[in-house]
Amino acid sequence: MSSNIMIDIDHVSFAYDSEEVLHDYSLEIESGSFVCITGESGCGKSTLLRLMNGLLIPQKGEIRICDKILHADNLLTIRRMMGYILQDGSLFPHLTVYQNMTFCMNLQHASEKACQQRIDELLPLLNLSPDLLHKFPDELSGGQRQRVGIIRGIAHRPKIVLMDEPFSSLDPETRESLQDLVKDIHQKMKTTFVMITHSLSEAEKLGTTIVRIQ
Repeated sequence: MSSNIMIDIDHVSFAYDSEEVLHDYSLEIESGSFVCITGESGCGKSTLLRLMNGLLIPQKGEIRICDKILHADNLLTIRRMMGYILQDGSLFPHLTVYQNMTFCMNLQHASEKACQQRIDELLPLLNLSPDLLHKFPDELSGGQRQRVGIIRGIAHRPKIVLMDEPFSSLDPETRESLQDLVKDIHQKMKTTFVMITHSLSEAEKLGTTIVRIQ
């Protein structure tokens, strides 16, 4: 595998019960790219993302992350190299905004000072006010929740950010605003982004590479 390949999906197959969703599927994702994966509902887009994250295990083939084969023994280590951003932020309702934002940093045993500094750095980038830090997710708007989810996904400086249709539940104006923010974040972080989207226009706006699953 080339040293520039961050994710290597090698002849992977996966089925739910008897229904095969992915068959002998291969894909290489280069370091620093923004890959948008599109396709019709049920084509296996979200399944592919869960396989990359180790939430599902390939039934055939293998997945390499940073040239390491993803398996049960190194799953936790590799997952901590990733950020995972879902629809509507998918925040923990019992945690404050600040606790949600620093959740992955705490898993890496970051100091409180490091957490505070990182959040102070990211708040203006996502157009969020410090006044929100002690609120809970149900006190936020949809756009605010998604911004908090984005911060949680990037605060620990992951090598890979996985996004599963992160803007699909938002109104058009908020969606466009967050697309611009994510594009800017990718250019600043130079991290590998992989996003699932139904929207070809969204893929064309954000992606350095567009992959369509049939």
